[in-house]
Amino acid sequence: RNLCCMTLEDRISQINESLFFKEFSFSKNKFSPPQSSELEFADHVIWLDDLLITFQLKERDLSGIRTEQTEIKWFNKKIIKDATKQIRDTLSYLNTHEEIKIANERNHTFNVASGKISKRIHVVSYSPHDLLPKEYRTKKFHLSSTAACFIHLIPEYDYQEMCKTFITPAEIGEYLEFRKEISTKHEDKVNALPEQAIVGQFLQGNLEDVPDITFAKYLDAFIQRSEEFDCSHILRTFADSILTTTNQHDYYQILKELAKLKRTELKDFKIRYDLCIQKCRENAVDFPYRMSSPRTGCGFVFIIMPSDPVSEIQIALENYTDGHKYDQKLSKCIGITFSHDGKMYNINWGYIEEEWAYDSELEQMLKENFPFRTVRGKYFSTYQFDNDLLH
Repeated sequence: RNLCCMTLEDRISQINESLFFKEFSFSKNKFSPPQSSELEFADHVIWLDDLLITFQLKERDLSGIRTEQTEIKWFNKKIIKDATKQIRDTLSYLNTHEEIKIANERNHTFNVASGKISKRIHVVSYSPHDLLPKEYRTKKFHLSSTAACFIHLIPEYDYQEMCKTFITPAEIGEYLEFRKEISTKHEDKVNALPEQAIVGQFLQGNLEDVPDITFAKYLDAFIQRSEEFDCSHILRTFADSILTTTNQHDYYQILKELAKLKRTELKDFKIRYDLCIQKCRENAVDFPYRMSSPRTGCGFVFIIMPSDPVSEIQIALENYTDGHKYDQKLSKCIGITFSHDGKMYNINWGYIEEEWAYDSELEQMLKENFPFRTVRGKYFSTYQFDNDLLH
């Protein structure tokens, strides 16, 4: 769809669907509590496991005569007063209602009030008129004294650029948490700077430094290299393929774990996934590939299979997934089998979640016949820069 023909709500919804997946994006947010009239939870919601981002969106009507004073008045009323009150209302609903059922962009309904949410992020995004003075546009947040909450203020154009830089859900969540922390510590400094300087500081990694315009050069020198970790070719067919082999609960759990990965972890995932496809193409049999994310506590095992009956592939999937989870002392593990029947690739997914516990039988089996490659710890700098542009 043409972005210029869409409302602000449509544009933000489209950006969030792309970044956070349809499964974790909610724009149909009216709900009806028992014995109460219909309420609106928020204009847009991102809910990914323990992370909840609520959006209130305000678009300026560009018709009519505008002056600097009319734009300041609009900002103070629509952004500082109305939008932040709507955020406070959303918080109140979370605290008072046991059931808030909203539908995601796949039209699956969930009770957001039942979530174990430890990270709550609140955003007011708006589309301002050109006459709004710079000091209002660069105001980074509003601190609500009544609800004791921090509310990000982000013009639409800054949010769009932010989502072009941080193109995984884990990254945008981390950036917004950093933005809150540094804005609270250095309010005057931050409010005098363009968003590019704050983004550059986060990319560079000196998170404790005083914000400064010089950090903007790190955004200019930032190398995206999205082709290294772009898994869209995997996720395009993910929903259809996995829903035929597992239940909806496991489908969402698997997608959550993929959505939590940072770009360096997604790069490792993509390398192993594509390698298994290549091995299948060559009719090669090899040891399973595997990886783990200590940050999320989830492991991944990639299993190349002969074209066996479905029942045998399912048994292998369960055994290898359980074995990798146990060997790495993880609480969660995702297994993927790859096979080729001469005509098409067959990919099956499995998910196990259970607190690790010693198992003497499994311990002995792994000791006698260890079926995996050795896992080696690796550290990569998350973001890369063109050094010639930094000097």
